[in-house]
Amino acid sequence: MLARTIAIVGAILCVAPAARAEGGDRVHQGRFLRLATGVAYLRESWSPSSGTADAVHSGWGPALEVAVGKFVRPRLVIAGSLQLAGIINRDETTLGMTYSLDDTVHFVDTLSALVDFYPNPQRGLHFGGTLGIAGVTELDTHMGGTQTSFGFAAALHAGYERFVSKRWSAGGLARIAFHRYGTDTPPPDATANGLLASLLLAFTFD
Repeated sequence: MLARTIAIVGAILCVAPAARAEGGDRVHQGRFLRLATGVAYLRESWSPSSGTADAVHSGWGPALEVAVGKFVRPRLVIAGSLQLAGIINRDETTLGMTYSLDDTVHFVDTLSALVDFYPNPQRGLHFGGTLGIAGVTELDTHMGGTQTSFGFAAALHAGYERFVSKRWSAGGLARIAFHRYGTDTPPPDATANGLLASLLLAFTFD
């Protein structure tokens, strides 16, 4: 899946120059909408208050982002961002042993304020970050139960995009996100810190 995402991004960037030329010297203005999808890799450490050994959870899954906002200046976006990731292929490492977590799905969902900056207002390279709240849900696919915990999340991203039509552009987006939350499932109380790296194919409208 990762190789396929990279190939799609590369193909779009190769065929986009003609569409970009159609846009001329147009600069950003007005509303902003970004839709992005791809793959994510999670590494999350679990540190209990007492009685249980530390553990590290890691795995892959699909990722999605929807961001809506406005260009407050030709180079600067202020928006709200909803980022979703479902880690469906996850392992746990503890006490030197690694176990497959086949009966669970780990969802990391964040609602954040987003700032994005384009050094060249005619599109291309852009970078920025988000800050907000995280909702982390553990789904037991065997028994059907769920447990949700809340914390905070922050992320940095960088990307590159080209026009594919008069109003739409497409490109690649890489993001590294951090989240922290408290949980009591399984007991005892624990603190979890996660790093979520994502590679996305992004479409932007303005």
